[in-house]
Amino acid sequence: MMRESSFCATGERQLAAYLEKRLSVRESESFAAHVEECETCKGEIELWEKLGKLPAAMPSAYFRQDFEAMLTREAKALRSAEWSGEGISKGVWWKQPALGWAAAAIFAIGGFFAGTFWGGVKPKSEIGELREELRTMRSMMAMSLLQQQSAVERLRGVNYSVRLDNPDDEVVGALLQTLRGDSSVDVRLAATDALRRYSSRPKVRQAMVEALPMQDSPLMQLALIDVMVEFRERRATPNFEKLARQESIDPTVKLRLDQAIEELKVQ
Repeated sequence: MMRESSFCATGERQLAAYLEKRLSVRESESFAAHVEECETCKGEIELWEKLGKLPAAMPSAYFRQDFEAMLTREAKALRSAEWSGEGISKGVWWKQPALGWAAAAIFAIGGFFAGTFWGGVKPKSEIGELREELRTMRSMMAMSLLQQQSAVERLRGVNYSVRLDNPDDEVVGALLQTLRGDSSVDVRLAATDALRRYSSRPKVRQAMVEALPMQDSPLMQLALIDVMVEFRERRATPNFEKLARQESIDPTVKLRLDQAIEELKVQ
């Protein structure tokens, strides 16, 4: 529970306009002078300045480059399904219960900010609590999108998860599940790239090693091979060798496997 905060009538009237730079020069100078004497308003301004500096993780260069292409392909496939009637019969459009959670998360985030801004001063000690609330809401959004029936929405869920600062185990677990079994190769590729950020987590590394035999797409096989080499994950070598012996293996994948095995030996 948040502690009950103090109240300043001047701040209640002018703080929002001051922060949004809507006051006249004279009014702004007058309010700035007031802030120098008012610990309540000073604390509120310091809080919002710190919130504005909260870090936002950005997708990797590879992810930024390929995400739009993936999204375009999936959107085209979705439109084709809708025109054929398949999308309607399968409930692709709005037969998506998790979408309600995504919408709820959006309004919750907005409501939380509004309550913080208009409800009075929040002490400095509550910045951590506010950060945790926002992280929880963003995690809910990512989880909701990853559960959608539409591959386009699941791609957006992966993209959203990349923007989370230190996502919890539930979000990372959802990305691993997406990697192992999503029906869309594009979504699995996006999840693979998103999981590169968590190379320090042993469970993620192990799960990615185990995911390789589950993949039948050469693109996915190549992506996972590259990640394992990047991670210097020697535990992947037995799976590399087993996959390389398969008669049906794509020649390009076979060549990359042979190279990867040699690279892991010397690392």
